Amino acid sequence: MADGIASASIAVFGAVALAYATQFVADDFRRFREGSVLAAGLAGELSSYKFAVPILREMVGSWIAAIDGGRRTDLRFHPFDKPVDHVFPQAVSKLGLLGSSLVEEVVFVYGNLGAFRVAMEIISKKNADMGDSELRQRCLGCLQALERAAGGGEALVPKLQARSTQTFRPPGPWQRSA
Repeated sequence: MADGIASASIAVFGAVALAYATQFVADDFRRFREGSVLAAGLAGELSSYKFAVPILREMVGSWIAAIDGGRRTDLRFHPFDKPVDHVFPQAVSKLGLLGSSLVEEVVFVYGNLGAFRVAMEIISKKNADMGDSELRQRCLGCLQALERAAGGGEALVPKLQARSTQTFRPPGPWQRSA
């Protein structure tokens, strides 16, 4: 009878241990899947901006050239309301699902997008209050933020796409550390 109790105890312990381990793997898989979807969403959002970069680069560059050429009075600025991202603001609390190196790059790119947008908004709404020197500096800062965001985004999108298509590997002693 003692053998029966021991066998039953081992079976119960094994079942509980297996259920416990399965719960951890299931949670890891859920988080991995959420990270994949997040990576795909951010890659799509950033990819959609790349078509505007040459247009914006040329536009802001022409403003600087007009100021340098003494033709500021030829410039016409129209009100610019700061655009809103659709994926990033909803994803900020889940960025950790991407891994630390991707998080750093994502925040860098979106931070520079924000700087570009703020600069554009200030230029479009307050240019009449600025002297040539200040307007030129703000345009230059705007262009520099655009270049940082575009360069960072160009390098980041393929990494996000790669993360979004990775295969899940359950954690365990069989995995090599990177």
